[in-house]
Amino acid sequence: MNSVAGFDPANPTVLQAPAKRGWRGAIEFQFEIVLFLLLLATFAAVRFQDAILLETVTLKPGSSLFATRHLGDQPQGGNSTVAVDPRHPLHWRCDLRGGYAYPYCYNELLFDRKTPDKGFDLSRLESLTIDLDYQGPSDTFRIYFKNFDPRYSKSGAPDSLKFNKVEASARQGRNIVRLKPSDFAVAEWWVTQNKIKPELSHVQLDNVTEVQFQTGTLAPPGTYYFRVNRIVLRSRVIAQATWYAAILAAWAVLIGAYLLFRILKMRGDLEQRRESQAAALRLAQYAEESARRDYLTKLFNRSGIIDLYHPLAMAQRTDSTLGVILLDVDHFKQVNDRFGHSAGDQVLAGIAQILTENTRAGDIVGRWGGEEFLLICAISDQDAAMSIAAKLRASIEAHDFPIVGHVTASMGVYCCNGEMDALEQIVSYADAALYAAKEQGRNRVIIYQPFMREAA
Repeated sequence: MNSVAGFDPANPTVLQAPAKRGWRGAIEFQFEIVLFLLLLATFAAVRFQDAILLETVTLKPGSSLFATRHLGDQPQGGNSTVAVDPRHPLHWRCDLRGGYAYPYCYNELLFDRKTPDKGFDLSRLESLTIDLDYQGPSDTFRIYFKNFDPRYSKSGAPDSLKFNKVEASARQGRNIVRLKPSDFAVAEWWVTQNKIKPELSHVQLDNVTEVQFQTGTLAPPGTYYFRVNRIVLRSRVIAQATWYAAILAAWAVLIGAYLLFRILKMRGDLEQRRESQAAALRLAQYAEESARRDYLTKLFNRSGIIDLYHPLAMAQRTDSTLGVILLDVDHFKQVNDRFGHSAGDQVLAGIAQILTENTRAGDIVGRWGGEEFLLICAISDQDAAMSIAAKLRASIEAHDFPIVGHVTASMGVYCCNGEMDALEQIVSYADAALYAAKEQGRNRVIIYQPFMREAA
């Protein structure tokens, strides 16, 4: 069976590589992605703001949101009557008769009988659509949105509610009436009757408790039929100005966040660059130091000793003395053969530790090669050099090394003052003394004498 192109059964992670690269790309361009998404969101917020912000309430016959109440002009001495279809509370017949100068009848929706002073907040009403069937001799009818406000309204007094009025045109048959809040006005008779102050005489729809359908102004006597099929109220959840302000705020936050991100990123990049430079410098210093250090003992190697010796020789005063001590571990080959090279390495590391602990900061201590160590130090005279060497020899002999136990070391000492010879030259003198120490039985310190050069 042919394998899928690009898929290695032995290495399934190969197929995951494009996905990983895709995620890395998404992370790299995360701001651009957020910007693109916000552009889409802004377009959607502007283009579909009506669908997002408009809340629709539909009132139909049989709805639990309201109850109905109807009345003619009998309280004013008229003879007009209203008859409501018990099966359809929004279907009524009105018979206007004489007896009152301005005959009328109405049917109204009460939004909450239990708390009649609380209604709908239609302060953000966007539009009102009324679907009704009408028959009658008048070509208009009135709609009142009655608002309760304790500044002018009293509980149980219907005429104290503010009458926000619209005189709507009507034709015989079905009517679709579309209204906006700007189409309403406060009934003048209500302002006069209740002695309303000018500042309270404007349209107010923040607590509509009743909606009343009434025959038109100066409607002639006769029979009128009303059948309301539905009332659709569309209100804005958020004001349009607030909506646009929120969009601008979102952009302002994004721009501010981006600027802050860029500033922090620039600071981070600068700090990272500094850290990278410092790390590179440390790495270079470490590499340089590693090149001068012995990996096993952490002491200077031969190259490191040479680098340190040259400036020391240049600064050497004519009246100062340097001691050169060359140390060799006795029978070290036997240690390796008997206990293994790992044990031998522990011995060398242990001797390096002893040398470090028993020398001064200004002394040059290093591994000259193999099991040989070199110490170059400023001294007062030959006796001081011999004392240092003797102390080191005794410390090594007394030390208990892991696995191996005790070992000894032989040392050759050379002292020089005044102008310094080349390093190889002075080490050769110490080496001649070391050779003499081995010849004399090892585990001892011998100072260089001129005749030893020929013997070595």
